[in-house]
Amino acid sequence: MRRSGAALVAAAALWGPPAAAQPSRPLPVQPPAADPLPVPLPAAPGPPAGAISVVPPGDPAPAPPSAAPATPPDAAAPPTAAPPAAAALPPAGAALPPAGDALPPPAGAALPPAGAAAGTPGAAAAPSPAGSDAAPPSEGPEGPPFQLSIGRLLLSPLVLVQAQAVPYVGDDAYLQAGDVAEGQGFRVRRARVGFAGTLAGYVPFAVSGELAAGADGAPRLSEAWLGYAHFPFAHLYFGAHDVPFSRSAMTGAGEGALLERPFAVRAMAPLRQVGLHVEGHFRDRTFSYFAGMFNGFQRSDQFFAGYVENAALSGNRFDHVAYVARLATEPLGPLPRSLQDLAVSRPRLGAGASYFFSDGGTRDIHGVGADVLFQAAGAHALAELLWNQSDPESVPTQPLGQLAPVTSLGLVGEVGYFVRRIKLGVTARFEWLDPNLDLDDETDSWALTAGASYHFIDNVLKAQADFTHRQEIHGVALDNDAVALGLQLNL
Repeated sequence: MRRSGAALVAAAALWGPPAAAQPSRPLPVQPPAADPLPVPLPAAPGPPAGAISVVPPGDPAPAPPSAAPATPPDAAAPPTAAPPAAAALPPAGAALPPAGDALPPPAGAALPPAGAAAGTPGAAAAPSPAGSDAAPPSEGPEGPPFQLSIGRLLLSPLVLVQAQAVPYVGDDAYLQAGDVAEGQGFRVRRARVGFAGTLAGYVPFAVSGELAAGADGAPRLSEAWLGYAHFPFAHLYFGAHDVPFSRSAMTGAGEGALLERPFAVRAMAPLRQVGLHVEGHFRDRTFSYFAGMFNGFQRSDQFFAGYVENAALSGNRFDHVAYVARLATEPLGPLPRSLQDLAVSRPRLGAGASYFFSDGGTRDIHGVGADVLFQAAGAHALAELLWNQSDPESVPTQPLGQLAPVTSLGLVGEVGYFVRRIKLGVTARFEWLDPNLDLDDETDSWALTAGASYHFIDNVLKAQADFTHRQEIHGVALDNDAVALGLQLNL
């Protein structure tokens, strides 16, 4: 019995340790501490409050100060190490986002303003009224060459310089008759300087003046207007600006295909006056309306001298008021500012009908206009009709040479083609004019103008050459043909 007990003790010593000994299997190793989170780089210092920056159109908007600097497109992206497993796990109990959903932006990232489209630096700038020399402050060839940004204010220059050389002109050509010159030589047709801008995105404005206007070369105010364009269905403009009557008149002086507007438009459209008008555009200009009230229009006794552009500061002294209305449509998309299709775009069509009544102190004048413009693949075609009826007052407020009612009619047709590859455009225009339908004389005429334009920089810098032949239908034929060359800078 003693021998068997010793055997049991020996077996226990061989097969297992005593009760107080440690187990033979080691404890599991503790997981390593999580890698520290990367420390973000300090934000790049931004411009001080109120700093001025020049933003050329088409350039991307500057990144907000809190955004990280962008990697250059030609630089290779630095390799990134995979995050440790512990960092990739969400906290306990957190719900995982559904598959395919974008992760939320990191804390501190700048978000776009509410309502702004993706990739858009801000809200669209307010447009300029039809006919203004101010280009819309937007990107692309339709915008100004550059803009000056001062907080919520955008400014751009207005510069229109048109220098002309006339190597040939007939002996019977006169400026009062609408001819380009009265003799061989040189002429500065326009020297216009000013600025346009937009405040807070919906308050457009512009001020410009002619440095040398008229035969005396005296400076004259060209345009000075202020607008409120917060609602697309009602843009209000007030001041000296173009009357929304004729498409050719509403087209800027530097946006035409030929050196000058048609004879009929210069003689029968009110052009720029002082007043106010409201305009609205619907479904991307599929339908537009214009309605306004201006100072009464003053006509010159010389038909081709047209209406006096009442952009003076003296106000309405001798005439009452004029009322204007226009309906227009551009069903295939908005038309550009220029009559030429410089973008060689898809087909676009614009049509409009206009009416005005001037309750003047010397004359009561009714005007009717209709126009159609088509552009496609570099070609453009324009047709326009203008009708005026002038009735003299029995007791005029100014001396008046007109003694009986006069009805005038003008027809304009223009076609052209622009070859973008060589920057060359060619245009031909035909006009038929009858200043007085009740009288047959040498003022009844037709005119044919053919011209070419070379565009160094879109419609900003271009050279032009025109030949005009005028033919009197009745009376004595006049020698008033002309060849004119022009160089234009239009900012």
